[in-house]
Amino acid sequence: MEKKFRFEKRKAIIFDLDGTIVKLNVNWRELKNILSQRFNDLYGNHHEFHSITECLMKVLEKEDKKEFANLLDIIEQFELKNIAKGAYLEETLFFIKNLDIFNVQEGTKLAVFSLNMRKTIIESLKNADLYEKIDYIVGREDLRCWKPNPDGLLKIQEYFNLKREDLIYFGDLQKDLDTGKNAGIDAFFIDELICLVKEKRNLIK
Repeated sequence: MEKKFRFEKRKAIIFDLDGTIVKLNVNWRELKNILSQRFNDLYGNHHEFHSITECLMKVLEKEDKKEFANLLDIIEQFELKNIAKGAYLEETLFFIKNLDIFNVQEGTKLAVFSLNMRKTIIESLKNADLYEKIDYIVGREDLRCWKPNPDGLLKIQEYFNLKREDLIYFGDLQKDLDTGKNAGIDAFFIDELICLVKEKRNLIK
């Protein structure tokens, strides 16, 4: 555990949003079904999508820019509907607000890379009083290839002009770890960081 989370040499720490910083109050199954039904009605298909991303990718394949923008609007509205009801992960918030306790060097950049919409990310961070601490955000609309495709992490690496070994990424799903692997960037489950935070807090009580 200690070896994994030596932050002294890291120059950027990246977080997923939903399930990592906050658990959004969103019925993802309902949203997926809405998008699927819209797709089938519009294009005369009877396709059952396994994910929101899959639906978006199919619309991109059809080069329907207008409908793609419509779907992004629907996703954003759906995510924001209950934004104030999100449940924040206390340990993640503690870590971000107390980086010095974890030997994070001064000047280390913080970023969020999520499949959530940019406005959802910003509002969630503001509600947790974290927005001013985050240096860069990559949301769903900023990409056209999504997790486990590495484009989002590589976009952050390029923005900060860092080496891949300088970055570390935390998420809550295997897809997040696969994204890190595909980008050549260390990625870990947020539960591992939560355990570290709990240990550290017990020591300083």
